[in-house]
Amino acid sequence: MAASTDLFERRNRARIVAVVLIAACNYVLAVALGAVAVALSLVLLAIFKFEIWPDSVEALELMGYGVGGICALAFVIGFFTALVRIPSRRGDLEQRVLSETSATVIDDDSHKEVRNLLEGLAIAAGIPPPRYAVIDDAAPNSFGVGTKPKHAIVAVTTGLCDELTRDELEAVLAYEVTRIRSYDVALASWTVALTGGAISALDSDGGLVSGIIGFVPRRIAEWLQVWALRDQGTERDRAAVRFTRNPASLLRALEKLDADTTEVGHVTRATAPLWIEFPAHILAGSPTRATRRLSESLLLDERIDALRTLAHLEAARPAEPARPAEPAGPITPA
Repeated sequence: MAASTDLFERRNRARIVAVVLIAACNYVLAVALGAVAVALSLVLLAIFKFEIWPDSVEALELMGYGVGGICALAFVIGFFTALVRIPSRRGDLEQRVLSETSATVIDDDSHKEVRNLLEGLAIAAGIPPPRYAVIDDAAPNSFGVGTKPKHAIVAVTTGLCDELTRDELEAVLAYEVTRIRSYDVALASWTVALTGGAISALDSDGGLVSGIIGFVPRRIAEWLQVWALRDQGTERDRAAVRFTRNPASLLRALEKLDADTTEVGHVTRATAPLWIEFPAHILAGSPTRATRRLSESLLLDERIDALRTLAHLEAARPAEPARPAEPAGPITPA
């Protein structure tokens, strides 16, 4: 296990450092610009509502200094507010994702099969057994979240438990465990926590001013997700195949997920990269170039072909149609 994931883990650790530095700066910029957008919107609203129109060049100049000072003050307030909020973006990430997906952390004897499989896989991988959660959703899918292996949570939908056999479920859980072991879950979680924060900071106002001012930080956040998570789908599958002793089960599980047309209902653009199957409706709802590039590396169809090649497995052959019965010869009367 260690030999197959060490290189992947080192790369992910390096990307985490880069993501934290770049995304933190971008998040601070986004929050500061969001504060400027709110302040500028209020100023413009006051000007139009109270009809405060300058009647001379001196008055116009004075108004310009006043508006500029308000925007500068808002930028400073937003800047320091963002610095204070950055730790909380990481600290409450798990709870925010669980709340968004309506996942329930299991701490009793229900879903014992999931618990037993996760504990055995975690022991084999040399990591603390992750907590697990269940989502009441018919779409088969799963995700892992947590900025450290000891804080990781694996969530599965009820559809995943219902549609997969025990071997296939174990393969999917092994996939999630390898992601935790290789710090892939940590990388995705840090990326979602900080890039999602930059996007939500600019979405909170939802106005035209915020959209214009926040265009650059929003695009930086989206492209940072693409950079941080590029090629992750293939690397995740590669690590999972080397860890699981039955890669055919993982392949069958992914084929079932890909063939199933239902999609998880509670997911956003920011948290979509956490799921084993990138929800296709996110691509339709956010057709930016960055989203398309990210989904291309995480959608299952191409990954299944690469996984089949990696595991030296042939594609499942479609069943041959039954041969029609040969017509009986003419009956000769006795």
